This record gives sequence, structure tokens and C-alpha cells, in this order.
Amino acid sequence: MIIYPSSIIIRINSDFTSVYKPFSNFPGSGLLWSECINSINDVKLMNHIIFCNDVMHIPPVKVFLMANNNLNQQFTDFEKKAMGAFWGFIFKSVFSYRLQKDSVPINTKGVKKATYFYDVSELVEVINEQQANL
Repeated sequence: MIIYPSSIIIRINSDFTSVYKPFSNFPGSGLLWSECINSINDVKLMNHIIFCNDVMHIPPVKVFLMANNNLNQQFTDFEKKAMGAFWGFIFKSVFSYRLQKDSVPINTKGVKKATYFYDVSELVEVINEQQANL
């Protein structure tokens, strides 16, 4: 499955708050939200996140945190869960992964555990709209 960053963001904007109601005030809430959205626009990072999840079974939250130098603060419990909900939404609702492995130890930037996703019917690749026209 080829997917564009813009289509991921459209789905987040239209469906995230209805799927993850407890995190309905996460969108637009500050630096963490902005960095989550910025990561979607980074096609190389997104494909690394997908590869690490699929091949290495490294949760997307861990790769996102390790790749992001702008996030060095301590996260609240809400922020940790909201981050997990954000990546869960992308992998389950946008990429259509059917199963997940919860409570994988990551111990990264104060986040102790996260989830990786598996059982997807079609491999996912994120490309820029410009790449599609080549």
C-alpha cells in the first residue's frame, strides 16, 4: 500500500478524536503534538518507523522518540498515553494492522513501555506526492 503523508494527516484530523475520545484534547496541544505531525511529513522517518515495527518489532513510539531531538522533557502520563494512541491510530486505523503486542519495554525518554503492530495484509510505504509523479 502506497500512502501519502497528506492522506495520513487528513485521517488524523477527521477521525482521531472520535476513535480515541479520551485524547480528544491532544490535537494542537503543543510541542509533542506538533512533533508527531511533523514526523508524518518526514517520509524517510515514517518508513524507518514502519520498518522497525515490521522487521525488528520495535514500537513506533520508541523510534519516534529516539529520532526526535526536540523532545527531551519529561512527559506526563496523559502525554505518554496520547503518544501511544497517536501511533496506534496510524498503524491500526490508517495502515490497517490488525494485531498488536502491548507492554513492550522501551525505556526511552521516560516512556517505559509501548506497543508494536503486526498482521497487515499489505506492506505499507509512505511516499511524497512528488515521488508519485516521477
